[in-house]
Amino acid sequence: MKNDFALLSQFLDTLGPEVAGHSSSEPLTDEQTQQISEFASGKLTDQQREALLPSLLENENAIQALVDAIRAQS
Repeated sequence: MKNDFALLSQFLDTLGPEVAGHSSSEPLTDEQTQQISEFASGKLTDQQREALLPSLLENENAIQALVDAIRAQS
């Protein structure tokens, strides 16, 4: 899981200061919300995490859902 956040950080660094300009605020499906919850709890396989990361990075709602899922585990 630690490598996932390093990967996410590296990706965001490559985008530069216009990260917000690249995102959307599409509503999430129930399946996406479930995947985000499983990602936050470490239940996804490496392949599932890699498939999910692009959609997380492109959608402000997905990022917020990830933050909420992580906070809910605390």
